[in-house]
Amino acid sequence: MDASETRPLPGSAGHEGTDPGPAIGLLLLRLVVGGLFIASGTEKFFGWAGTPGREGFADSLAGFGFTQPGLLATITAVVEIVAGLLLIIGLLSALAAVPLLGISVAGVVFRFEEGLFLTDTGGFAFELLLAAATAALVFSGPGRFALDNGRPYFKFPLRSAIVFLALGGIITAVVLFLFR
Repeated sequence: MDASETRPLPGSAGHEGTDPGPAIGLLLLRLVVGGLFIASGTEKFFGWAGTPGREGFADSLAGFGFTQPGLLATITAVVEIVAGLLLIIGLLSALAAVPLLGISVAGVVFRFEEGLFLTDTGGFAFELLLAAATAALVFSGPGRFALDNGRPYFKFPLRSAIVFLALGGIITAVVLFLFR
């Protein structure tokens, strides 16, 4: 075993170091990413800020070939809100980040033809940034300032990340099988 599998990473829930910098960085990342996904999920439900809301998101999903787009739109919104809240409070953080990573990667895939940068026709740079941020949370763990702090299954974030990403892959395959 290499050192990353036997010792907790700096800033992770099981790290005993005294430097709060990594933990503060992870807290900030959780707050921003969680807040953005809560905003995205509530926007999908209510259509605030001039967006089309649930019906508009369902229409987009239908355009990408998904069956039962209304149900999938509702599930996506609920997942974004609940997982975003879990990230903010630091409870089951790495596990909560996995479906958000899946949603972000789907955003990159479905917007890929628009190009990387935001233009009049779209772009996937924001979705790519969210994918990287959620992946960072999956691999790093929540940090010291989280309700997960001290829980045994988060003392070694790399091991948890592998298990959670495998679970996320299975769930993604099931969603694609059932809804596309």
